Amino acid sequence: MKCIFCNEILEEQVLLESKNYKVVFDIDPIQFGHLLIISKNHVMDIRDITPSQFIELIELEKSIINVFEKYFSVTGISVIQNNGTIMDEGTHFHVHLIPRYTEDNFWGNQNVKQQKIPLQELQSKLKSITD
Repeated sequence: MKCIFCNEILEEQVLLESKNYKVVFDIDPIQFGHLLIISKNHVMDIRDITPSQFIELIELEKSIINVFEKYFSVTGISVIQNNGTIMDEGTHFHVHLIPRYTEDNFWGNQNVKQQKIPLQELQSKLKSITD
């Protein structure tokens, strides 16, 4: 399948560009100003980017959040990232920046089918990361 991020983003759609990322408006926004930070490299997962690319991503997120909070009446920004096969078909690694407002009902609109996992096992596995 052809990747829309690699093949279909037009130069005039790019709002901001860094060495490894492009920033565009989301084509199906949750909120006005909903942005995507898209990796220029076709990688499927945050674990595939280098430490320097990760730092660049975080710095870019911080800069964009500063613009939203300095110039617009947002309460904050939700940063959402999908990894691996859960992403929409025809895309690769990207981060959503969604402007948030008091009482915007963002979390009230989530309709997630719950899937049980053994929480004690998760807790144990997380603890082993730092051991």
